[in-house]
Amino acid sequence: MNILRYLREEAKQYECTVCGANHARSEIKLVGRVELAWIVRVICHSCQTEFRLLVVVDEAKAVATKKDHPSAARRKAPVTLDEVLDAHEFLRTYEGALDDLLAVPVRTARQKTTERSREQT
Repeated sequence: MNILRYLREEAKQYECTVCGANHARSEIKLVGRVELAWIVRVICHSCQTEFRLLVVVDEAKAVATKKDHPSAARRKAPVTLDEVLDAHEFLRTYEGALDDLLAVPVRTARQKTTERSREQT
C-alpha cells in the first residue's frame, strides 16, 4: 500500500480549520513512522497553515476506498467574528478556574441583552 497516495485521497474529505479550503491540494509529507502510526506534515495550499498529524492506519482496511466518509457530515461552519468577540468579552471578565469555565455555558452578548430586556418588562 502506498501510504502517501492513501493520505492524499483522504485529504479530499477534510477542510482547513483556519481558512476552510479543501485539503485536496495541500502539501502532505511523511515525517516519520512510529510502530503502526505515521507522522504527517500538512501545509494548507490556500493559507499556508502548517500542522502535524499522527495517523494510525489499519493497512488491511486502507486498501478499500471510502465513499461516505463520516467527517463530511460533521463539518461545522467557521467561527464568526461575533462569536470571537463574545468569547473575548466573556473571558476578559472571567476570574474562575478552568474546570468551572469549561462547565459553564457561555452566554453571548446578544443573549445577555435579550435577558435584560425581558427582566425590565
